[in-house]
Amino acid sequence: MSENAVILLHEFLSKVKDADDICILQLLINEYSGKISDETALQVLNDIKNISEELIILRSKRKDENAKKFSSFTAKQQDEFAEAERILDNNLLNYHFQPIVSAVNGSIYSYEALMRPDSTICPSPYHIMKYAELTGRLDDIEKATFINILEIIDSNTSAFNGRRVFINSIPTAKIPNESWEKVRLLLAKHSGTVVVEMTEQSELEDSELERIECIYKDLDVKIAIDDYGTGYSNVQNLLRFMPHYVKIDRSLLSEIQNNQKKRHFVKEIVDFCHDNEIKALAEGVETGEELRTVILLGVDLIQGYYTGRPAAEIIDSIPSEIRKEIERYRREREEGKELRIYKAEKSERVSLDRLAIEGYQRVVIGKNGDGEVTVAGTPGKKSDIHLDISDGFKGSVILENAELSNANNRPCIDIGENCEVTLETNGINNLRKGGIRVPESSKLIVKGNGRLAINIDGSAFYAIGNDMDSRHGELVFEQGVDIKNNSASGVCIGSGLGGKINLIRGQFALNMTGYLGVGIGAFNSDCTARIFACDITMDISSQFGVAIGSMEGNCDLSVQHSAIKAFMSGSDVVGIGTLSGSSCDVSVCESSVIFDISADNSSAVAALRGDTNFEVIRASMHITSKGDNSLGVGGTVGKTKLQMINSDSSVNLVTRLNYIDYINKEDVKIEGGRARFNVNGEAKSFENT
Repeated sequence: MSENAVILLHEFLSKVKDADDICILQLLINEYSGKISDETALQVLNDIKNISEELIILRSKRKDENAKKFSSFTAKQQDEFAEAERILDNNLLNYHFQPIVSAVNGSIYSYEALMRPDSTICPSPYHIMKYAELTGRLDDIEKATFINILEIIDSNTSAFNGRRVFINSIPTAKIPNESWEKVRLLLAKHSGTVVVEMTEQSELEDSELERIECIYKDLDVKIAIDDYGTGYSNVQNLLRFMPHYVKIDRSLLSEIQNNQKKRHFVKEIVDFCHDNEIKALAEGVETGEELRTVILLGVDLIQGYYTGRPAAEIIDSIPSEIRKEIERYRREREEGKELRIYKAEKSERVSLDRLAIEGYQRVVIGKNGDGEVTVAGTPGKKSDIHLDISDGFKGSVILENAELSNANNRPCIDIGENCEVTLETNGINNLRKGGIRVPESSKLIVKGNGRLAINIDGSAFYAIGNDMDSRHGELVFEQGVDIKNNSASGVCIGSGLGGKINLIRGQFALNMTGYLGVGIGAFNSDCTARIFACDITMDISSQFGVAIGSMEGNCDLSVQHSAIKAFMSGSDVVGIGTLSGSSCDVSVCESSVIFDISADNSSAVAALRGDTNFEVIRASMHITSKGDNSLGVGGTVGKTKLQMINSDSSVNLVTRLNYIDYINKEDVKIEGGRARFNVNGEAKSFENT
């Protein structure tokens, strides 16, 4: 093709691109057909003619469609439409810049350029975008946005002072080829400043996404995903795109301090970003409470009316009081990390796995008010994290596959004073080395459908209750617990000085070894307990041990609709009652009690060195006791009263003692049912004594 033919074709193209009528196109074809003699050029001219005809038809259809739309508009909408067209035709678009600030110290990190039409009829970007989409002019918006903002950056480099500028882009819109070269050169020149922010709310094909990604990667321009959590900005696109910034949508941040689900979701987003070296930006922060919450959740950047409104002027800093507020909240977060203390918000879902990665060892619950906090982990994954519940907290703590631990002789869950805590379990939950401390002024309710296991080591212990020098608060169990102890001395459920215990329902498995031990009750004081609808199994091996009751205090116990099975061994052992206290008062009704004891000095139900009052009503009781000084019921000192009503009872003793010496038949009342006594292989009866 000759050079002259190329020149003529270029002239033809420059004229035909603005043709909007087939007649005008034909006139141009006729004119240049006469000027061009080159056969190849004539073929190209014909191809251009065919393409142009199609474009003119499409333009005509679009005009007709716009005319139809226009005719259906109200008078106000017609004015807005005409104004939007005028603004786009004449590029009457201004821009304001909203600061994006650091969540560390409040300094301005970057700005977002926001469209502001130069119009009173269409004052907002919404109007322009609305009518541009209706008329198929989103490409014009994209072109104007990039060229206008890049030119502002180019002529105001000192004002921006090296800070980044976020430019909104519509991924489905394309900048016309004749304008793209200018845009490309400006993007390359300011690649260290520009961030392209994807704002489209519709899905893109993988191929289109790849094309956009390659363009900006080649230009070394950073990418941001806008409005994350809605529309286009979903998890799938985030995983495909892997941008440099994620802007968390305002809808997730509004009133976030009062919404546990929002906090959990935002925390997951922030954690994902940090795991993948993406900066998390909280967009639309409008209150101090929202600001504090997003900083504590770990966002990197903040944008919103609270920290700075959009303005035509490019500001250099935000107000000092807001900066100080940001620094204060950041300090609160960092101090917690430094001390390895995490302060849980009310209604928060706390991830033990995440806290372990970040080096936390302690979670404080209730510092910011009452509510419900979930502590979740991964089944079988251990952590060195324990919980502290603040004084006065009234609410629920949900353990969900939680693995907690503390130093020996320190609780995994330490409840403060004057609390009312419901501990709910889901899944499999384990406390290692320490249990749950409940001070005298507080109340604990244990419930749920999960499993709670406590494994304790140390010189002294308590699993649920309080230490040996203290009383515990009210303990209510609507769910069972598994407790395993290898300490020298202590109590599984209870404390040294006692307190109220109610086992309402559940399966309990207590395994205890050591020198001194109490399964359920008190160590040095009276024990008052109620057991209802429970299944309790105990395996206790202690020199001095009590399954249910007290070492040195009195015992007052009621058992109803329950099953208790205890295997005990040691030196001085009592199943239900007290070793050294002055009295034991036990009632078993419509229940099953089985004791298998091997000890030097023992009794299944007794004040071993005091008065015993034991009634069995419509129940089953089976006692096997072996030892030099073993008794089935009652002690070696004091008076024993035994009443069995419509019950099935058997007592088998292997002992050197004559049990008749320690219980008078006048104090034994047996009505209905069966009562069998066997001493050293010989059947005995109170009636024939």
